[in-house]
Amino acid sequence: RGKSYLSHVLLRYLNFVGCPCQLFNAGNLRRERGMAGADANFFDPTNSNAKQQRDEMAMQCLDEVIAWIKSKTVARGCAVGILDATNTTVARRKKVMDRVKKERDKCSSWTLIFVESIANEPKLLDQNYRMKLSNDDYKNSYDKQAALADFVERVK
Repeated sequence: RGKSYLSHVLLRYLNFVGCPCQLFNAGNLRRERGMAGADANFFDPTNSNAKQQRDEMAMQCLDEVIAWIKSKTVARGCAVGILDATNTTVARRKKVMDRVKKERDKCSSWTLIFVESIANEPKLLDQNYRMKLSNDDYKNSYDKQAALADFVERVK
């Protein structure tokens, strides 16, 4: 639905205006762990084993964001870390907020924001979904219609 695209736009802009910015993507971490091509079942909220893995990867990315920001703010006074992960549930957002609050208690200049991107226009969604067919999860799929159906199921 455009979250990663929006993250990249923010990344480019912030770096352009001189504020160091880095993107940390949970999907890339999942693929690096050998889970490229995970089907919709992996993203099913009722799949507790997969949910635990997704949460662990998101929190690992958050730890990387925090470590990176700490290294940058000492040197520059300004830094933005983007956690590009599916933070749509109240529980996940609470985990993120609690972890950042723990760090903010040590360094009061930190601010946490969540950016919500709402995309409901069918034509735009279809274009976004089709672009995903070229990423590492689907690029080797011979049946593009099945891959598209799987991705649509993933984002429900």
